[in-house]
Amino acid sequence: MPFNLDYEVSSFSTDAKVTDSFDLALSLDSVANALAKSPIYITDENTYKDAKNLLLYIPELSQQKDLRIIKTIYYTLTNSLQAETELIQASGNNFDASEHKEVLFRHICLVYMSVQYLNDMFIHEEKAKTKNVTKDASKKRVKEMNEILASILKTFSNVLNAPLTLILLGEQEPVEFCDVILKSIYSLMMGKEAMKDKDNRAILINIFCLVACNYKQNEQVSSRLAMALPFSEHLPDIIAEIIASALTGFGNKHLLTEVLMNLSDLTEYGANLAKHVSILLVKLSELLSTETMENIELFSNFEKTGPTIRSSVMIVYANAINVICSTEENLEEYERYVYELIDTIEKHILDSYQIVRQKCFNALELIQSKRGSYLKFNEFRMRWTALATRHLDDKSSYVRKSAINLLKTIIRHHPFSKNDGRLRWSYFWGEYIEATKKLREIEDGRFFNTFRLKELNTAAERDVAIVFADESLYNVLDTEERAAEVKDVFKIVGDIQRYDEDEHEQELNKISKETFDLVLKRKYCRDACIFIKILDKSFEIASSFLNSKLKSDTIAAIEYFTVGDAYAIESSKAGIKQMLHLIWNGGSNEDGNKVVERLIDAYVSMFLTPFEEESDQNKTMYVASSLIKLTYNCSMADLISLEKMIVELCKGKLVDDSKAEREKADYVPKRIHYVTPSVIKAIESSFIKYRYFKERRGAIILLSMIALYDYRVAYNRVPLFLQYGLDSEHFNYQVATFTCISLRRAIPQKLPKDFVYPNLESTNEKLRNILLLNTVDGDWYNLASEALNTLYEIDTQADKTATEILRLKALQLFGENDIENEDINRTSSLSQFFFLMGHIGIKTIIYLEKCESEFKRRKQEAENRKNETDAELDMINSREDDFTDAIQEIKEKEILFGDDSILAKFTPLLDEVITKPRKYSNKMLQRQATLCFAKFMCISSRYCEQHLNLYLSLMQNSKDEITRSNLVLGLGDVAVCFNTTFDEHKDALYRQLHDKQRSVQRTCLMTVTFLILAGQIKVKGQLSQLAKLVVHEDSGLRTMARMFFQELATKDNAIYNGFIEMLSGLNLAIRRTEKLKKAYEMVRRTGKRAFLDDLEEYEDGECGDDDVDKENIDEVDGNENVDKSILTTDLRNRQMSKEEVAIRKRAKAEELSIRKEAASLSETDVGKLFDFNKFKEVIKFVLPFVNKDKQRYNLIVKLDSKMKVCSKSEYDAFAFCIKELIKRDESFNKKDGDTGKSKAYERILEKIKKTEESRQSV
Repeated sequence: MPFNLDYEVSSFSTDAKVTDSFDLALSLDSVANALAKSPIYITDENTYKDAKNLLLYIPELSQQKDLRIIKTIYYTLTNSLQAETELIQASGNNFDASEHKEVLFRHICLVYMSVQYLNDMFIHEEKAKTKNVTKDASKKRVKEMNEILASILKTFSNVLNAPLTLILLGEQEPVEFCDVILKSIYSLMMGKEAMKDKDNRAILINIFCLVACNYKQNEQVSSRLAMALPFSEHLPDIIAEIIASALTGFGNKHLLTEVLMNLSDLTEYGANLAKHVSILLVKLSELLSTETMENIELFSNFEKTGPTIRSSVMIVYANAINVICSTEENLEEYERYVYELIDTIEKHILDSYQIVRQKCFNALELIQSKRGSYLKFNEFRMRWTALATRHLDDKSSYVRKSAINLLKTIIRHHPFSKNDGRLRWSYFWGEYIEATKKLREIEDGRFFNTFRLKELNTAAERDVAIVFADESLYNVLDTEERAAEVKDVFKIVGDIQRYDEDEHEQELNKISKETFDLVLKRKYCRDACIFIKILDKSFEIASSFLNSKLKSDTIAAIEYFTVGDAYAIESSKAGIKQMLHLIWNGGSNEDGNKVVERLIDAYVSMFLTPFEEESDQNKTMYVASSLIKLTYNCSMADLISLEKMIVELCKGKLVDDSKAEREKADYVPKRIHYVTPSVIKAIESSFIKYRYFKERRGAIILLSMIALYDYRVAYNRVPLFLQYGLDSEHFNYQVATFTCISLRRAIPQKLPKDFVYPNLESTNEKLRNILLLNTVDGDWYNLASEALNTLYEIDTQADKTATEILRLKALQLFGENDIENEDINRTSSLSQFFFLMGHIGIKTIIYLEKCESEFKRRKQEAENRKNETDAELDMINSREDDFTDAIQEIKEKEILFGDDSILAKFTPLLDEVITKPRKYSNKMLQRQATLCFAKFMCISSRYCEQHLNLYLSLMQNSKDEITRSNLVLGLGDVAVCFNTTFDEHKDALYRQLHDKQRSVQRTCLMTVTFLILAGQIKVKGQLSQLAKLVVHEDSGLRTMARMFFQELATKDNAIYNGFIEMLSGLNLAIRRTEKLKKAYEMVRRTGKRAFLDDLEEYEDGECGDDDVDKENIDEVDGNENVDKSILTTDLRNRQMSKEEVAIRKRAKAEELSIRKEAASLSETDVGKLFDFNKFKEVIKFVLPFVNKDKQRYNLIVKLDSKMKVCSKSEYDAFAFCIKELIKRDESFNKKDGDTGKSKAYERILEKIKKTEESRQSV
């Protein structure tokens, strides 16, 4: 009976077992001896059966980890098949085809079976990696298995290279034979572990190609490759290599065509298949060179598929363009395709799917980053820059990141190499203006006009319009040109003489070389200016990413600003300073989103990376100089963030050693230190021997910051600080201020018992002299603040020293001194005295709290020790509450009220100054007096209660915005110190949110935000005051208010609990706006003068019947019309009670207030009022924070109830809120539309609809 290969293969199963009578040794010897003699013995049924049994026993041997016997079995079979192959090759045409066919088929069948077992072994080994398996043993087994696999694959390859045409006859036999080999290598290809060996992978790819090409089995191979594609992520790369190898190595285009045609004809793609097809297409475009262009129509068929695959086609096009542009020959042949493909990519930038837009930018980045390209893409660069800038506002973060990456690549490869490649606007603009002026001098400007007409219609202008919307190039550069006195440079009508085309060309051909060079220079600088302008816009948008909640956006912006700094783009400087504040970012560092780490790396790259070829001394000086320059032009907020950055730089960065290095027993982590001792020494040198004052200031700032990390930096330099920082001969307030900070930081955080402050007496003397200095310079106050802070840190008897300083200052102020400009000096001296009083009062409180903490700490230590001294036992016996009560007694009764307190003696003077601002009108005096007053309010609750009304009056009525801001801040401190006292007057603080000055509004918003989020005050109805700021015209206030609500939403149901009260407050604001608008219209109709005369008459009149506020009785049912005339008549007919009179008086007062405010309004002011449109914007922002369906449902029920009796404006507000809430309720959908809640929603919406329709009909 002939051997049936197809039956044997299909009936085989790896689950089959050997019989109990099987003898491994006997069978192995029998088969090995027989096949060693000749492969033909495989036709013997006993030998074939023994060989099959040996294979069936492999799983048992695999469990025993006995690869030695397994290898023997495999090598026996492969060697025998190899011998048969050699016999066929050696026989030529003289052999028995039928006999060799059976030998060949039996061997192929056995090898196929062995492959299945080998594949199972690879899969088992891959699973074992996740368990506790010895790595070395596993690696050894995998290596031996790869050796077995290599022998199988090499044998297959040799068989396929043999002349089998005389053996495999007809059409069916080659198909069956190749099918068995394909099944074998297909199963191997599917296993990830088996394909890790590069040599085996290469042979397997070659086998696929041999089957497809030499045996004409394209259809079988392509179907198997397509069938494999959805299963594993490693397969697309292998399949791409098979197709590419078949095309480039065997000239087989049919395999590529069949695979891609089959895939493009699919109507549905699963997620895995779409992903793997994308990888396949991209990989093919990378492996194929010019063949990609020759077969580009096969790839373009995928443009109409789903977004995942369509996006990969963009990358394919980019790779094709790069291949074309890599050689001159390719470019000559395919140049027209380049423009078509680029046009296609640009069109898909507007695709509705983000992944396609993202890949379009990735494709453009690939094109732009290609080095050695024979096409420079200069005509596209401006447009791509503009497109990327426009899409920085894309709603997808992935697209935004890709757009930024494209911009970075464009900047790195820009063609403007003059000025060492730096893109300084000032340089290119200066060169442009100079060239323009010279050209305008030629032929009285006629020549300039000749080429200027054509220039205005260049592609560059259209590209800029992409970013600047309706602004043309005229608008972009016009301001600068006007400033440079070439304001008519862009004029294209009027005095510009027009030429026909022929005359135009003739004129241009006549120019000299010098003029031609000047034209080229001007065009070059003009293009550079336009390019820089677009980049300026991109940096402006990118700066908003620094505040993004998405870490990917933030990191992308950091990297972009780093590139901008490297190319000296001036508009990037603001962002670089802004991103410094990211040093405070906390949160997880998962998935590489290490914002702080990236920020530090960026600053190291920009400022602390000298050139390698420099000497060590020059490198040190560069780092020190760069650090000092970071302090220039910094605000206080910038310096605080820079301080944090310097501390992080001092800590250094862990070296990322290799895994093998980290696993060593004696491994010690290494750190890269950016701020080394030599750098600190160089900074010290700049402090002593400075060239510019700001260099010295920067040096002492840095030393104070570094001392925060290591106190010894300041401790060892105290004499130096005293000599140079507080030097009376070259005294400077700012340097002295930071010197005081440095002196304070010479104390370690954990103070040793034997610690002695160096030069304490000299330091105290210097500080006392500073505090007693009589000056009108405003910088003294910052210096005095730091000097007092330092004094209280280093002096153990700071309270006595401070009292002595106050006494001497009082003598200086009130003593009989013959001084010039006595009034000015005494005023400034009094201001200084008030400042010292307030600050010493606060520092005394802090000092007392430290004493209390120290007492508790010592007591706890004494309790924990076993061998206490008698003194310590006495201390233990003293009650802790007694000490606390004593401290509280001092705060409440001694500091501001005690007979021996120096502060108490001067509080009447303070009251005199702050209550008589007209008499004591000096601004600085009033500011320092009120600041001192605010600090005193935080010392004693008794003093606070006595003076709170005065405090609130000053905060509301002071004409100085700085004074009001200080008092707002002080009231925040009062809220923390004496919450109960403050709680009754918190509305006064909220009123300052609507102060006339933005600075006061910002201060108040920050104060309120802190108090609410810290849990110091509760907020409900006042939430409306904060909500109105969400739509404030000032972007800073708007951003802060939105951040407040985002943070408040993290608290337990805070927004939900306060929503109804907030809504009521917003409704009142809308009603007030409506009244203001009516009054303003009256002002416009009657004229301001007549309106004010009527207002005086109204104000002088009695509160009669005609003064009824119609709005107070304008309550209507949601579905019924109420006859309001009846209500009014009834109200008039009744005799008014005292309460009703009071109500009418309040209504009149409100009406007066509205009319007075309306008289002072401008058209712009009316536009800023809080109306219904702004209300809707607020609600849309706030409602997403009510994110639970149950909460939304409860709010809808409450609002529906309120709609039954309310004013018209309230009804509109409630209806809008209900609609927005229902829209956001996830349970309100078609699937459960029959639920009770959904029906209730439908009923409410229907009622609202009917009411609105009835209104429209009326």
